[in-house]
Amino acid sequence: MHKCYFIKSALILLIPWYIIAFSFSIPIVPFPHLIVKEVFLELLRGEVLIHLVVSLYRVLSGILLALIVAIPLGILMGLKNTTNKLLTPIIYLFQPVPKIALLPIFLVLFGIGDLSKILIVSMVIFFPAVLMIKDSVAEINYHYVELSKAYNLSKNQVLVDIIVPSILPGIFSTLRISVGISLSVLFFSENFATDYGIGYYIMNSWIMVNYLRMYTGIVFISLLGISLYKSIEIIENKMMPWKLVAPSNRS
Repeated sequence: MHKCYFIKSALILLIPWYIIAFSFSIPIVPFPHLIVKEVFLELLRGEVLIHLVVSLYRVLSGILLALIVAIPLGILMGLKNTTNKLLTPIIYLFQPVPKIALLPIFLVLFGIGDLSKILIVSMVIFFPAVLMIKDSVAEINYHYVELSKAYNLSKNQVLVDIIVPSILPGIFSTLRISVGISLSVLFFSENFATDYGIGYYIMNSWIMVNYLRMYTGIVFISLLGISLYKSIEIIENKMMPWKLVAPSNRS
């Protein structure tokens, strides 16, 4: 069934592409089979793999940094009303700001290396994550809290057995929503003061009027996004096995 849908999706994409390529016959719209060939050639050359590894390092570092700060802060805001009232207006103030607009500031403050790019990616993840975690903690059923007191559970037990399972769905939902935006922001940031990264690879190919190489980069950044989505799904299924249970089998 999945293979059937994959074939149909591929045809929906490829047929119009071939029609456009035949109709215009210009370098900016190459035939798909030429792009596929170039993808394999680039893999054999190995240069694109360096750019992919650098971009992957930046996006994973940004996600990790965001979660390291967002998880404890979100839990604290969900548990402590005073902290919530103090920090929520600040987060609401910065949440709507396009994070890429902060890139010049980050480049000045943190240099032109990886740190500024990692921080930009981290900002994209952090704000929705901390709000989602805060709301998840605040919505924990009051009866669970009462039961924890009745059974004299320690703070660590409450954290592991009640709070963490409550915030996991919000964390993974945030990651799924934010990963695509993170890659977009990373793509833009990799066009400044760097010689590595899939964003640099794509734009440098465009500047050099190497359109096949440019499309190859677009394919690779798409594959990077798909890999991240799939990895998030696998980790989510491992950490939240109850989601795999069919609704009819749930008690």
